[in-house]
Amino acid sequence: MVSSSDAVDAIVDDLRRWRPDLDAVGLPIVGRVLRLAQLLQAEREQQLSPFGLSVADFDVLASLRRRAGTGANNVGELQRAMMLSSGGVTKRLDRLEAAKLIERHPDPADRRGVLISLTPTGLELIDDVIVAITSHENDLVTAAVATQRDRRALQDGLRRLLATLEGVAASA
Repeated sequence: MVSSSDAVDAIVDDLRRWRPDLDAVGLPIVGRVLRLAQLLQAEREQQLSPFGLSVADFDVLASLRRRAGTGANNVGELQRAMMLSSGGVTKRLDRLEAAKLIERHPDPADRRGVLISLTPTGLELIDDVIVAITSHENDLVTAAVATQRDRRALQDGLRRLLATLEGVAASA
């Protein structure tokens, strides 16, 4: 079986033969980032499966956990923190409320508003899940990028790439 990395190299080689006039400096990086995103998503789903969670569920619970010290969150704050539409957040909240991992309460400051908080079960679950996810992803990254200096350089490069792309999207 050909690895994704070798496949990207073959694609770049083919493009250079087909269109030698093009400088394909971005293709090897973007191609690998796109494939990594697919594989990392699948890895995270696999890690979450024993806990009965999807990546979407994890995102909500982790967002609430990060903000746990600030009290309950209104749906708008959660929506902004997760960069989702209100419909996307509502579906996730419905599922997590049915599983008794979150609670919804009326917002005393806004008659139409709803506050969201983790239940004790949800808090315990996300605390267990974050340990498993962090440990797995630490092992994965340190096996692939051995030194702290190299990890920092990769992190900085990806941060700049993301910031550039977000800047382009924001100006469009």
